[in-house]
Amino acid sequence: MNLPQQIFRTYDIRGIVGEDLNEAIVEQIGLGLGTLLASEGATTVVVGHDIRSSSAPFAASVRDGVLKSGLDVIEVGQVATPLLYWAVQHLGADGGVMITGSHNPVEYNGLKITRGVMPIWGEELQELRKIAIGSCAVDTPGQASCSDVLGPYIENRARRFQLPEGIKVAIDCGNGTAGPVAIPLFERLGIEVDALYPEPDGTFPNHLPDPEVPRYMKKLCEMVSEGDYVCGFGFDGDSDRVGLIDETGRKRSADHLLLAFARHLLEQVPGGKIIYDVKCSDYVEDGIRAAGGEPILCKTGHSIIKERMKETGAILAGELSGHICVKHGGDGFDDAFFAALLTLEIMATRGCNCSDLFEGIPEMVATPEVKIPVKEEDKFQIVEDLLKMFGQDSKGGKLVVLDGVRLSFADGWLLIRASNTTANLTVRVEGVDETARDRIGGLVRDALSNHPVELANLEEALSS
Repeated sequence: MNLPQQIFRTYDIRGIVGEDLNEAIVEQIGLGLGTLLASEGATTVVVGHDIRSSSAPFAASVRDGVLKSGLDVIEVGQVATPLLYWAVQHLGADGGVMITGSHNPVEYNGLKITRGVMPIWGEELQELRKIAIGSCAVDTPGQASCSDVLGPYIENRARRFQLPEGIKVAIDCGNGTAGPVAIPLFERLGIEVDALYPEPDGTFPNHLPDPEVPRYMKKLCEMVSEGDYVCGFGFDGDSDRVGLIDETGRKRSADHLLLAFARHLLEQVPGGKIIYDVKCSDYVEDGIRAAGGEPILCKTGHSIIKERMKETGAILAGELSGHICVKHGGDGFDDAFFAALLTLEIMATRGCNCSDLFEGIPEMVATPEVKIPVKEEDKFQIVEDLLKMFGQDSKGGKLVVLDGVRLSFADGWLLIRASNTTANLTVRVEGVDETARDRIGGLVRDALSNHPVELANLEEALSS
């Protein structure tokens, strides 16, 4: 059976339901995964799914495929992605498959696949495709069983976090997987919680569940600023990313939160290594060093930061999109609920407001992550052209070529990279003030003006 090349992305498998993905394709991928893991001595795979209408049928298809390989399957039903990861650890399984479209539009779905809790990604995903195409069912199929992980997960977190009484938070679940987990979890810990859009609904009638998009968090910001909440949390569709709103109603970027976590953990592990991605601000590196840690710059991608975390023994890793993995005192995978509880724990330990966690972080003027539409076949060549151009003339900045073009100046920095998941260039610009941001943004505008791209999103970001 042939499997579409285009669904095997850099970090996961993803496509449009009915066009790129159907139950037969997903079952064959399950068979291929089981065949791969069985060759390594594995016996058990955990399968879970999010709230999209196609997710439960796809999970059943993956289960059937894995069973045909001879491996056993533990079904955990509708869960958030971090609970799938936790189940793999807790149940001692050899791998996991999470059916989720995350924050993508309604018509999409996908598969996040792990060996243990480490993602299978990049070249390994391409190898999985080849194995799946040639895989056949074995004579003796595996056995399926079911396991409830929500209750045990909540009790595990209740043992990990002891929080004082009187905490009140607001959350935006975005009609994703967060509501059925966050509300009982917070209540078990004695936290009073008011929730926006807690009902799972894969049509996402209110907004796409992406906490890094400011307009999606607007209502949560208003709710926090007008209420008596210590802070607010926004969750993405499968709850492996978190967004933070401080007590004033201000949305804090994920690199702010990463640095707050780094400061806290480095008090416990002096000299610890901290992973951060190229989209994070320059102040993250400076802040980690000032706190006595070793900053390690990394390419963007949740799979990549986890791999680098394992390679380096880092105690913490995170990226601007909101994936934050806590190893010291945590499980080492991206769990939005854990990140939320750690935020509250740090506030309680220090006896401070949420906004106080960011004391001393420079007030920079930055664009959000700007996505510039471009043809899929053009995006990497454009970045190659820009690397050559800035390599010959870096405009007085320090050029880093780890993942696209990253230029740092005394008064700010810029990033232009090709997205690994969409037909976009990803741009970010930051300056010490609006003048610096606009000057550096002008360098981006000039650099891209000779290429077939639409700059409307950049212009909007620079004018806000």
